[in-house]
Amino acid sequence: MSISVLSRREGRVRGFTLAELVITMALIGMAAIVGTPFIFKIMRRERLRSDVSEIYSQVLAARMQAVKRNSPVVLSISLTNRQITSWAEVPPYDYVQQPLNEPTISQYQIPPYLVFSFAPGGATDGANAVSFDTYLGNSGLVDMIIFQGDGSLLQPQAANSAQPARPGSYTTSVPNGSINCVSNKCRGIYISDLDQSADPHRNVFRISVDDFGISGKASLLKYLPTSAGGNGGETNYVPGSPWPWLD
Repeated sequence: MSISVLSRREGRVRGFTLAELVITMALIGMAAIVGTPFIFKIMRRERLRSDVSEIYSQVLAARMQAVKRNSPVVLSISLTNRQITSWAEVPPYDYVQQPLNEPTISQYQIPPYLVFSFAPGGATDGANAVSFDTYLGNSGLVDMIIFQGDGSLLQPQAANSAQPARPGSYTTSVPNGSINCVSNKCRGIYISDLDQSADPHRNVFRISVDDFGISGKASLLKYLPTSAGGNGGETNYVPGSPWPWLD
C-alpha cells in the first residue's frame, strides 16, 4: 500500500513536460523584459529623492549652526568642484572665502549624476541653477546661502535671487503655501536628474530659504507643471507622501 502511494507521488513530481518548462521560462523572460525598466525608473527616483533630502539637510544644519554659534554661517555650493561646504564666519564678516581661521562645519561631495538646472529650460550648472547671488552689493558673492546669528537669511540681491511670487490661484494640485517661480526666477537650489534645457520642468526639486518671510526657514518643494494639473507653480513636497513624477 505504501509503495503504491509513493509511486503516485513520484508520478506527480515528474509531471512537468518540456513544453511546460519552455512556456514557464518564456513567461519569466517576458516579465524581466517588461519589469526591468520599471525597476530602474524607481531606483532612479529614490536615488534622486535621497540625494535631494541630503542636500536639504545640509541647509538645515547650516542654519542650526548659525543659531547655535550666534554668528554667521556660510553654505557654499561649488558646482565646479561638486562640493557643498559650510563654515562659520569670524569678524570681520566678508563672506568672500573661507580663511584658515574660519572653521569648517561640514563638507558634502555632490554625486556626479545630479543635475543642477533652473526648471523652465535653464542650462545645466548655469547661473540660475543655484540662485543665492550677490550680497551687500558684492556681485562676486554667488552660489552661497548665508545665515545670520539669529537664523535669518542674509538677503541676496541678484535679480534671480528674489523671493518667489504666489501662484495665480490655489487648487487641489497647487495647495495653499505653494509658490510660483516661472517668471521671476526666484532663488533656490534647483536639482534634477534631467537636463532642463532640453526637457523643462521635469523632475525638479527646489531648495530655498525665506519664501514668504524673513525667519530663515528652509523649504523643499517639487515643481508641478501645468501639464500635471497645476498652474506653473510648485507644490509642497513632504518626504514619503504621493507626488507627481513626470517621465
